[in-house]
Amino acid sequence: MGEQIAASFLADRGYHVLARNQHTPLGEIDLICRDCLEVVIVEVKARSGGTYGSALEAIGPLKARRLRGSATWWLSSQGLFPCPMRFDAVVVDLDDQGLPCCVQHVKDLLGA
Repeated sequence: MGEQIAASFLADRGYHVLARNQHTPLGEIDLICRDCLEVVIVEVKARSGGTYGSALEAIGPLKARRLRGSATWWLSSQGLFPCPMRFDAVVVDLDDQGLPCCVQHVKDLLGA
């Protein structure tokens, strides 16, 4: 559900969604998009309530390494690497009924 909301959110802002839920030997990539000339690797986090901390806190150093490795692997497998690339996050906050109430887009999360 979070990936669909994030994909629609980004498409509405001019991003072209190239792929969703791509599995690589190094991990999964939620969304792969194009924003002008950049390939954008998007980590999607959907959370309800703040009980377990912010969704962005879940993207730590290990997750960052896996995202970088997965992105390089996937882009290479598609003949697109090297290319201009950045890593974004889309956080989808869900209300008590599990419906999206807020969507936050963080650009260049990892400072690629």
